Amino acid sequence: MPQRGPGPEFLKLVLSKLDCSEPSRVIRHDMGLDRFLTLVGLSRGILLALEGATGASYPGVIFREVHDANGPTRLTFRAYWREANRNPSLPFFLDLLRERYPDLSVDPGAA
Repeated sequence: MPQRGPGPEFLKLVLSKLDCSEPSRVIRHDMGLDRFLTLVGLSRGILLALEGATGASYPGVIFREVHDANGPTRLTFRAYWREANRNPSLPFFLDLLRERYPDLSVDPGAA
């Protein structure tokens, strides 16, 4: 797992799904996704990656969906924007999030 970026938060999410403390076999490196995928392709371990990484193609790397006792598992994220931040990219960013990740907590019949 990466030491920076989403690595620490991703590890917390995975551990909460596993309902355990930090596993002793998790190795953290400060390197980019391409390096991780190269190591996986060389049979040097496995990598838990977000869906965005699955578009890459590396020799010896096969992407698999993570399943739990109920089938495919899902790690949920939340996005927020500080009200004081008036960056003009906000509407486009929020539209992208809504398109790609619809709010599953909203009752479709309530609209």
